[in-house]
Amino acid sequence: MTKTHKSPVQATAQQLEDDSTLTNVPKLSDRYADESYKLFQKLQVADPTPEEARKIRNKCLRRILPFLCIGYHLMYIDKQTLGNSAILGIMSDAHLNSNQYNWLSSIFYFGYLLAEWPQNWALQRFPVAKWLAGNLIIWGGITLLHIPCNSFASLFVVRFLLGLSEACIVPAFLLTMSMFFTYQEQAVMMPIMWSIGNASPITSGLLSYGVLFINTKGFAPWKWFMVITGGITVLFGVIVYLLFPDSPLNARFLTSEERAQAILRIKENHSGIEQKTFKKYQFLEGIKDPKTWLFFLHAWSQEMANGLTNQYSLIINSFGFSILQTTLLGTVTGAVSFVSLLTAAIVLHLTRNCRAWISLASYIPGALSSILLLSLPWSNRWGLITGIWIRSTTGIAYAVVMIWAANTSAGHTKKTTVIALYHIGYGLGNIISPQLFRPQWKPRYRPTWIILLVVAAILPSICILTLRILLVKENKRRDRLQELDQVRDDGVVETVDDNGTTVTHVVDNNQLDLTDRENLTFRYVL
Repeated sequence: MTKTHKSPVQATAQQLEDDSTLTNVPKLSDRYADESYKLFQKLQVADPTPEEARKIRNKCLRRILPFLCIGYHLMYIDKQTLGNSAILGIMSDAHLNSNQYNWLSSIFYFGYLLAEWPQNWALQRFPVAKWLAGNLIIWGGITLLHIPCNSFASLFVVRFLLGLSEACIVPAFLLTMSMFFTYQEQAVMMPIMWSIGNASPITSGLLSYGVLFINTKGFAPWKWFMVITGGITVLFGVIVYLLFPDSPLNARFLTSEERAQAILRIKENHSGIEQKTFKKYQFLEGIKDPKTWLFFLHAWSQEMANGLTNQYSLIINSFGFSILQTTLLGTVTGAVSFVSLLTAAIVLHLTRNCRAWISLASYIPGALSSILLLSLPWSNRWGLITGIWIRSTTGIAYAVVMIWAANTSAGHTKKTTVIALYHIGYGLGNIISPQLFRPQWKPRYRPTWIILLVVAAILPSICILTLRILLVKENKRRDRLQELDQVRDDGVVETVDDNGTTVTHVVDNNQLDLTDRENLTFRYVL
């Protein structure tokens, strides 16, 4: 029997040789162990020193964070292609009415919803970076397919296909972060990435402004917008394929020893790195876990306001601003998102376990936005546009709670299940939200702002408070068990050697791919 990476205060290998003791610890075949187990059987390394850990963390940040930030930025620009195209001529060129335009926003998320489970299944089975790169290239190609579309039917098909490919992007980014970074680091990184992503109205607004000056007979400005955004996305997909790591196990920018230490550096997560076998019991545990559905409900309610993404330009234009003014004023939304999310990242870096409070604070301007848009006179166009701008702070809650959902689940199959359900909620909210901007409610959209106040500000706040109460209670229960010495952090992996003999290895729980419910050393971040 061998023993790997055990703390000296835990049970010794000699103690675990007793059969009765072995029955009290998790035991599984090496086929079902975390991928990190295979690495540690080949390479034995000590925990990194603080200096080594900082060096590895900084290497990972330099080689991963830029990809995540650029990816989020491109994702949001591509999402806004329809909204920007609305004032660049696509409505008349494709003979669209308001209802058809709203459905083009919704059908994207039907595709997203349909693909969420298959995409997450594929991310577990195949190399994450390679699968991500393929979807990015396809996504950029589909964006280019908008160009020949000249009817609602053709755009309907293209938008649906776009949703199928995008369903991979955010889950892939979340899984990558979980493999390389601690929960605290992820909590800070997510708002940073989202600040770059939500700053996309600045880029898309300036780009929209620029293409208005391209005079190409028979090739409208909105088509140039698609050419530029689609082409850049395809190029980014190729770069991801060549340079983005699938996991710490094959990160070429780390040495063999650093790859093992990169895994040990994040052992405080009490979660594994990756496991390529689908585990039905973990899937069912994810489905039955109450917090999964609270996160789902939060995603759905939060995204009920996201129909604004494709309506910003039309609403600002309706306040009496010209098309050129509208394209420039729309960039303020991106600036507000960027500053607010960056502020949230700084606060998260300086504090611990305050995800819930930061998220709740971000809904205050969101609620105020609905109140301003309901109460101000139509003549006060600067007050009305301020109501549009300040709603962008709710992006903080989306970014923080999404990574919170991933961080409160362990076990690779369970984690992918929770992430998939979160994004199914996200997709459902985005299917419904464009339908809140009904033509008969123009121009004030009073029912819309009432719905967004209740469903997209108050309800998600209730979800966040409930989650925090439940997780605090469970952490206290686990602390009591720890004090009573009823929690252990080791387990057993059984392998069969070349002679057919079963060999038992005692390893840390982190190498067992246990769920958060199985591993009582796991603590829920707050």
